[in-house]
Amino acid sequence: MQKPPEWISVPVAAEMLGCTDVWVIRMIHRGDLEGFKLSARAWAVSRKSVEKNVREYLERDPTLSGRKRSKLG
Repeated sequence: MQKPPEWISVPVAAEMLGCTDVWVIRMIHRGDLEGFKLSARAWAVSRKSVEKNVREYLERDPTLSGRKRSKLG
């Protein structure tokens, strides 16, 4: 069985977190996620820090397993 990569892209992290790419980069700058800049437009994000962030979020309130949809759709 292949081990998941230790470092993931911003779009993959955003998908795991249910947020935008811009928000992931903000979280890196704030220190909420571990990551580093690879080039002018590419970042690497620690998969462990993303998983930890999700786990801590769900531990605060287990009913928050997903965002509520707006009434519009």
